[in-house]
Amino acid sequence: MSTTYMGRANEGFTQLMEIPAVSEYHFAVEQPPVWQQLLTWMLFWPLLCLIARQAPYFAGPARDATFYQGKSVGTGTDYHLYLYINMALQAGFAVAAGRRIWAALRGNPLIVAGIALIFISALWSDAPGNSLRMGVEVSLCTLFACYLAIRTSTEQLMRLLMFMGVISALASIVFALALPSYGIFAGYGGGAWSGICDHKNTLGISMAFLLTPVFFTEHYRRWQKLLYIALLLFLIAMSQSKGAWVYTAGMLCFVACLYMVRRLGRHESLLLVILLFSLGAAMIVLALHSLDTIAPMLGKTVSMTGRTKIYRQVWQSIMHAPFFGYGYGAYWFVNPEATRVGLSIGWMNIGYSENGILELAVQLGLVGVGLVLLMLGRAAIQAIRLLRSPSYSPRIGWFLTILFLAALSNINAGWLLVSDKLDWVLILIACIGLETETRRTREAGTLPSMTRPDYPMIRRVPAAL
Repeated sequence: MSTTYMGRANEGFTQLMEIPAVSEYHFAVEQPPVWQQLLTWMLFWPLLCLIARQAPYFAGPARDATFYQGKSVGTGTDYHLYLYINMALQAGFAVAAGRRIWAALRGNPLIVAGIALIFISALWSDAPGNSLRMGVEVSLCTLFACYLAIRTSTEQLMRLLMFMGVISALASIVFALALPSYGIFAGYGGGAWSGICDHKNTLGISMAFLLTPVFFTEHYRRWQKLLYIALLLFLIAMSQSKGAWVYTAGMLCFVACLYMVRRLGRHESLLLVILLFSLGAAMIVLALHSLDTIAPMLGKTVSMTGRTKIYRQVWQSIMHAPFFGYGYGAYWFVNPEATRVGLSIGWMNIGYSENGILELAVQLGLVGVGLVLLMLGRAAIQAIRLLRSPSYSPRIGWFLTILFLAALSNINAGWLLVSDKLDWVLILIACIGLETETRRTREAGTLPSMTRPDYPMIRRVPAAL
């Protein structure tokens, strides 16, 4: 990135330190300048670790094929060190904005219910210590997401994430070119970049989520946005993560459609939505019928590189404990059912279901999945209603784009209700933001009905490139 862009990014980030943020969510409470500066700079490390899903550099060289084939497990010492540092920082953020965080959680009871279910699952878990420990980790991550949602305005948060996108992208380039033993993914060969991340797929998906705010922020000039887009698309391409390529393409199409819906009138927008749904359904049917042709083009087999077999075996495990699962953190490497799955697919070191919904189901059952889907569905409905509201703003478009990208990335990957993924933190931010926007719009009397179009579609369009 150019020095001018970095200067503007730093200038925007410095404003967070020097000016007490006044959130559009009406939670603004002044803090002493020293705390303001300290807490703002401390955001760097937990955000960077969420993007990388590890402690960059300190986590050691890129894992090789022996790790992914189940022949090596490592010591985990570095992981524990950075985990404890992260937990301490997140606890500090929670204390610094405790009352405002609690106010945000009161408006989002489904988030609290999901966290509570994690702790309750220790009652039937084969590893109750794991369930409780990981419950603490997820709780602190949730509080951190709440802190980000209420501590600054959404515009400032988008600028902060773009700044982190520049930092992580440039650091990944340095790792890949100057420290290839750290930055080149060694799991499957092919020269894919993992950069500062723990996996090539993590790099691709993290960059895809960090790309979303550039389409809705009103802070930067067009050429700066284009430069940022080019940088992150370059990293997504170098990750060689076919899933991330598909998710990014889908997200870009969604943003384009969102702009079109906002520009068109009500009837034209409805016609466009019907057309897009029909087109999407047709593409899905065509893809299913031509999977043997499409899969090799994406570097996959018809079984999606063995994923379908994993899905079948994991689903069998879910059916043995359908309602409440096996306990949070008490399935992989703990329960005999996980050993059966590893034996059946010939991958004893497997520790993930390769699907966010299935992964949540084996740990918290269909009840846990229902809570999360209800939370996401509620947020999606709120976003759709706000699209027709006179109070629409670009931040609503950003929240909706996050939810769409999250839904897309959870088809054959993704993570839900976890403590170490940027996408889950952004999902929580979107849900909290949409709840607050809905409440404020309802109080203003400008929230349209889902069944009766009280307000015409306004012509205000989010900041474009």
